[in-house]
Amino acid sequence: MPRKKKSLQKTEEEIRKQIDVLSLIEALENHVIHGAEMTSTQVSAALALLKKTLPDIAADKKAGKEDPVEKALRHEDALEKLK
Repeated sequence: MPRKKKSLQKTEEEIRKQIDVLSLIEALENHVIHGAEMTSTQVSAALALLKKTLPDIAADKKAGKEDPVEKALRHEDALEKLK
């Protein structure tokens, strides 16, 4: 009897949850800033995983979505005005 594909394969969301984004960013920072050794394959793999897990801010901006950094800065300005 054939098995259901869904029970055998992880969903995209489950896979995204298992990717340790902070470790990937830290490894890339250490490579770029501190000269830690990484092969081109490791860098490419880290970048590919980040693209799968993090939103593309440039694409969001083109689509008319608000930049989260700008939003945070405006929030800080609003808090400052309350003082």
